[in-house]
Amino acid sequence: MNETITPRRFVSKMDSGIPKHWLPGNEFVSSLLNAYTILVPANEGFYVRTLKACMPHLHDDGLRARCAQFIHQEAQHGVAHVRYWDNLDEQGYRFRKFERNVDKLVFRTMEKAGPLWLRVSLVSCVEHINAYVGHEFLSQEVLAAADPRVKDLMEWHFAEEIEHRRVAFDLLQHVAPSYPVRLLGFALTVGLFYLLMGGQAIALLRQDGLLWRKKTWSQIRSHLGSGHHMFKRTLRHLLDYLRPGFHPSQMGDDEMAAK
Repeated sequence: MNETITPRRFVSKMDSGIPKHWLPGNEFVSSLLNAYTILVPANEGFYVRTLKACMPHLHDDGLRARCAQFIHQEAQHGVAHVRYWDNLDEQGYRFRKFERNVDKLVFRTMEKAGPLWLRVSLVSCVEHINAYVGHEFLSQEVLAAADPRVKDLMEWHFAEEIEHRRVAFDLLQHVAPSYPVRLLGFALTVGLFYLLMGGQAIALLRQDGLLWRKKTWSQIRSHLGSGHHMFKRTLRHLLDYLRPGFHPSQMGDDEMAAK
């Protein structure tokens, strides 16, 4: 397997003055990815704690090394996105109570109640989602006109999600190589992921007074339909994960992520 995972710090400045709607002409996508960034640190913390819990049980040195590199990358993602939150605070968005509740009621509860094999299955599924979100935003150059500071943050994150996309799936095959376990993780993850991100995006648009504007709904239709085709493409990526012979390496994006 040809895989290189390089932990990197995000060193670009996230200074004040970033516009609320940093993707010109598309307040919906700006709000959607702001919702994504609000969810990232709690998500990443759950991934890191799950993989750390697996490490004492791993006897494959190669997989242990890849898991360690994965942990370093994910930890840096959380740090970088929390830095971006200062801009959301400056812009007057109310989101921190939502973020704390999600961390407590979803991730911390699952960590206490869920067996390790189930938590690894959840991480594997969410990492597939992160990889195909990265694939779509990078391959379609959705953020080409974005404020360069936010563009740097999002594209760095997306590229690293593609770079390490195999790790959690390979860990799941090591810990619980059962197709029903993969299906259970999928069933518990997909709806919740989109409910949380979509619900928070709606909350941000409502705070801006843009939710019921005709142009906002045109942007939603374009993103999901004729513009970015995200509904159809998302469905295809999700069905890929359900194929018994699926492996993340089949999404051949390494060259794009490296670039």
